[in-house]
Amino acid sequence: MTTVLRTAFLGALFACLSVFAVLSPAKADAVADFYKGKNAQMIIGSSAGGGYNQYGRLVARHIDRHIPGHPSIAAKNQPGGSGRKALNYVANVAKPDGLTMGIVSRNTHFDRLLYGDKSVDVDSTKLVWLGSANSEVSLCVSWHATPIKTIQDARNGMTIGSSGPVATDTLMARILNQIADTKIKVILGYPGSTEVHLALERGEVTGRCGFGWDSIVSRYYDWIKDKKINLLVQLATNKHPDLPNVPSFKDFAKTDTERQMLQIFTLPNEMGRPFFARSGIPADRVKALRAAFVAAMKDPALLAEAKKQRLAIEALDGATVEKMVKEVYASPAEAVKLAASIVNTTEKLEKRKENFYTVSVSLGAVKKKGRELSFMEKGKEAKAVLTRATKVTVGGEKAKTSKLKAGMTCDVTYEGNLSVAKSVACK
Repeated sequence: MTTVLRTAFLGALFACLSVFAVLSPAKADAVADFYKGKNAQMIIGSSAGGGYNQYGRLVARHIDRHIPGHPSIAAKNQPGGSGRKALNYVANVAKPDGLTMGIVSRNTHFDRLLYGDKSVDVDSTKLVWLGSANSEVSLCVSWHATPIKTIQDARNGMTIGSSGPVATDTLMARILNQIADTKIKVILGYPGSTEVHLALERGEVTGRCGFGWDSIVSRYYDWIKDKKINLLVQLATNKHPDLPNVPSFKDFAKTDTERQMLQIFTLPNEMGRPFFARSGIPADRVKALRAAFVAAMKDPALLAEAKKQRLAIEALDGATVEKMVKEVYASPAEAVKLAASIVNTTEKLEKRKENFYTVSVSLGAVKKKGRELSFMEKGKEAKAVLTRATKVTVGGEKAKTSKLKAGMTCDVTYEGNLSVAKSVACK
């Protein structure tokens, strides 16, 4: 090669390397450039209050620091259809650009499999799974004052409260009745867990199913410490390390089909609080979002806030959640058929009878920012609990519970001691 040719060749090579050096950082910064200055959203498929809302807002407040470009993320509640409305929005309406994430009830992702539900055209195996904030173990428990000390005792009968025919509590009872010969009676009409727990304390029901171990530890540990509840059985792929002596649902499966059917219910439970985005998002943004989720779950600021809110963080990465979803959808046909027969049963369930009445009282102790009221009724101290559904007025005007003070004269409409108030009207 002549000197002239050698010089020309080296010059061309240097030029190519220079262009490559310029383009490589540009490519590496493409995700940051896209997200910089953008507004993203976290869609929550439930109303304000409750676990999914708490976890959704927690992640929305912290994940932005770990996404290249640091977009602003707004949490938006979009309740409806047990999460179907939000699932449809994230999976089909939102643009596939990586600016919309979501969290809905984990069971909603399997409606298509178990119910043949085509009301939402979503293939959950093709969603982008970012990860899960925790992994849950649900239990059936009984109240200490009842004769039900083990799950075998429930073969003589047990009564639980539940919010609806397809709630986790109801399904757990039906599964146990199917495989463990229990006789658990489900009473519908309880708006949420707060109402069920109060009913448990006042003896209206004898147990509860679908009670997360994390919730027990964080919010009702005094029930464990004071031996107020008996832990009967746990719904989990593997026993929780804290509960080695509490039997698993799997201990009662008699056939391979029953064991495979249980997996259809235990894996979604193990998914805990999964976060997702729609399919079609560019691969580099998917990679960045998944990495950001994992980083957020280790973020000291997020962990500190979670501890303050008593939210358990036992994170799963996106690949693990994706594998679980695909495994459930790949379940043998006979197992799916058995699971579907449990969730689609035509069994008629009893509905609780409401018995609201109004008492005029002077408020005694006012605790938890007005969410717990004590007063005297018929010479005995009574307590009423207020939730977001309770209508509160002071001087005829709508008011927050924090406006309630000891000594106020109020009309409390409730169902008696240890019940949720329907309304509190104070002068």
